[in-house]
Amino acid sequence: MTRHNIVYLLSKISYSKTISGIAFGRCIGSNRWLHEVIYTMKSHSSCLFFFIVSLLLAGCSAVPSDKYPSAPVPDQWQQPTSTQQVKSSAWINDFNDPQLELLILQALANNHDLKASAGRVEAALAQARIVGADLNPSVDGNLGAQRQRSNTESNGSVSNNYSTTLNLGVDISWELDLWGRLSSRARAATLEFEVSEAEWQAAQLSLSASVARSWFNLTEAQLQLNLVEQRLSNLSDNLITIEEDFKLGLRDALDVYLARADVAGEQARIANRRSTLLTARRTLEILLGQYPEGLITSTKTLTPLSSPIPSGLPSELLQRRPDLIASQKQLESTNQLAAAAHADRYPRLTLTGDVGTSSSDLDNLVSSDYLVWSVFGGLSTPLFDSGRLEAEEERAVANIKIAEANYNQALLTAFQEVEEGLINETLLQEQEAALKTASEESIAAENLAFDQYQNGLLDFITVLESQRRSFDAQSTEIEVRNQRLQNRINLYLALGGAFIDDTTNTQNDPLPALTP
Repeated sequence: MTRHNIVYLLSKISYSKTISGIAFGRCIGSNRWLHEVIYTMKSHSSCLFFFIVSLLLAGCSAVPSDKYPSAPVPDQWQQPTSTQQVKSSAWINDFNDPQLELLILQALANNHDLKASAGRVEAALAQARIVGADLNPSVDGNLGAQRQRSNTESNGSVSNNYSTTLNLGVDISWELDLWGRLSSRARAATLEFEVSEAEWQAAQLSLSASVARSWFNLTEAQLQLNLVEQRLSNLSDNLITIEEDFKLGLRDALDVYLARADVAGEQARIANRRSTLLTARRTLEILLGQYPEGLITSTKTLTPLSSPIPSGLPSELLQRRPDLIASQKQLESTNQLAAAAHADRYPRLTLTGDVGTSSSDLDNLVSSDYLVWSVFGGLSTPLFDSGRLEAEEERAVANIKIAEANYNQALLTAFQEVEEGLINETLLQEQEAALKTASEESIAAENLAFDQYQNGLLDFITVLESQRRSFDAQSTEIEVRNQRLQNRINLYLALGGAFIDDTTNTQNDPLPALTP
């Protein structure tokens, strides 16, 4: 199955080592106000003009890179999928367990770790608004009142003078985003918000999977306990029979000792299985946001899987994996921060202004005759900082390399998880079928062995061996049935959801399918 359509956005993300410069004319071509500033400076001082122009030209290279080398991606899944088709539905519906669906809804509503993740999304959104506010002017209002007393001395006498000053005004400050420094930081903050949002979605998916895993583990623990209890009941009945035969002189004392030891061993195993069951119950209750009382009960069977893996499984399904989306957004964010760190090394133009009224009479504060104002524009640039800003940029560039490596690793891990889920689906299915046969045959052998023992055709050691094999086969079959369900959960996680993407209209506009 070819995977030529794999992850359009995800596979293009990486890092361009050099932030390329652009021509000065292009830099100022879309900024008419910048033309006017340069013309004004040029008319006053040629030296000042060329000095400022050199600073502006140097800063024009502060643009983020949008070129990314793709990660190495194989062309096809190694494990073929079933030719049967499945209906479009949420992944949890494939388990045909209404109680499990209710438990997942309860967990999504009450789990405290998920609530913390949602809180981080809100905090990231607020942080994005804080950083984005730097792009706009800052306006502050002020109202002040001052009462002053002064003394004057004349001819040996002192007179007191009183004065009142009232002020009403507005202060405005605005840093112009010359090189995209502020917009790069605002974009980075927005991307960080998108990262936290994707992580929150990943937390929801992970929580749902954890609830499903715990639910099936709880069911397995209950079935294993039931199996041991049934085995203890059978061994106890056998012990009664052997002890009666011993009293009649038909059995050796060794048979009695072995039967009693087997019963005691199963009693110890029951205590261990009960401990496992209580642990499974409390684990699930914690995920549900409940107090871990160990009271939740499970179903009596592990519902077999009814939906096969469809053929033509589209590799684009990986696009919806929240962890990959978060990794991609993190890489884009670090790229924007690198651009901002580069822009920090170049001039900043700030405009400030004050407008208001000043009077000694309250009634005159709203009169235009008492209006006062001032406007100031300042251009500042770093001259010497012992290499601090250069080091900040180098650190930002290094962070891009880290984010790129993390993304590529996450992408390869995602494919590994899909490949393992596909191959394990087949192997576990074969293993379960073989164990089902082994379980049926070992039960028949156990019954036959005890009948022949009672008829004096076999020794008791052979009976014990047949009983052990029967128990092991049944117990392992339960384990593998749970492992199949767990593997299916892992596969859904690896694909980011169900086999068919419910976020798009897959019936009217299907995704490109992988062909065998």
